[in-house]
Amino acid sequence: MRRQVRRRLPPSTLIGGLVLGMVLALATAAGIVAPYAPRAITGAPIEGPSAAHRLGTNDLGQDLLSLVLHGARFSLTVGVAAALVSTGLSGTVGVLSVLWRRARWALLAMTDGLMAIPHLPVMVLIVALLGPGPVNLVVALAVLGWPAFARVVRAQTLTAIRRDYVEASRAQGASQARIARTCVLPEILPVLWTKFLLTLRWAILMEAVLALMGLGDPTQVSWGMILQTAFAYPLLFAGTAWAWWALPPALAIAAITLALSAIGRDFEAWLNPGPRHTGSG
Repeated sequence: MRRQVRRRLPPSTLIGGLVLGMVLALATAAGIVAPYAPRAITGAPIEGPSAAHRLGTNDLGQDLLSLVLHGARFSLTVGVAAALVSTGLSGTVGVLSVLWRRARWALLAMTDGLMAIPHLPVMVLIVALLGPGPVNLVVALAVLGWPAFARVVRAQTLTAIRRDYVEASRAQGASQARIARTCVLPEILPVLWTKFLLTLRWAILMEAVLALMGLGDPTQVSWGMILQTAFAYPLLFAGTAWAWWALPPALAIAAITLALSAIGRDFEAWLNPGPRHTGSG
């Protein structure tokens, strides 16, 4: 009797999930767990870590722990919104380019055209023209983040529609919409999940990059804006202020991106296990 082998998620996924869960929990409860309001002047400028200010203060005397906690909320919100829109565009265009023959050429031409565009300069141009608001930032990230994965979804869809059960569904009169929903979507879900995680990681990084370039929203508190104000301070590296001002948000970005990378890689391998090679004895 054949014994069923259970597939378990590797430890890196569990650690990544724990890190991601902690960051999400702190971002959600930032208004409760943060010791001060993010914009409040609560101490002397450039004050080192103390009992009153666990991460010290910035050049305005604002509590940096409160800024980091509230900044997590904005950075993750922008990242999740951009990842959802971008993943939806990737899945929709990838599937329609296979099942909707009339629009196939236009969809593929649009995909290839956007893939050929250098992303960072165009993103800077979009944000500069539209303004640095969160909606405009999500639009810039989402519009430029979907084309490459649309090609991956298209390849997965081409494989899925060649399955025997798809031909059986067509023979029974199933519409293209029903085939896409019941036959194609389950096949491409692992790709879409991986796409969401990778785009979330990329969007968090790009928000910080744009903020460092001076294109962040000054009315919002984010990890990128904390770094921008830190590096704008001329005496940041003259003393030890960098250790409590620039290092915590940088470590937060590194931790969340590494966690998302581990979850995306391991979960995709768990959903799509490759062939296992066993030695012959």
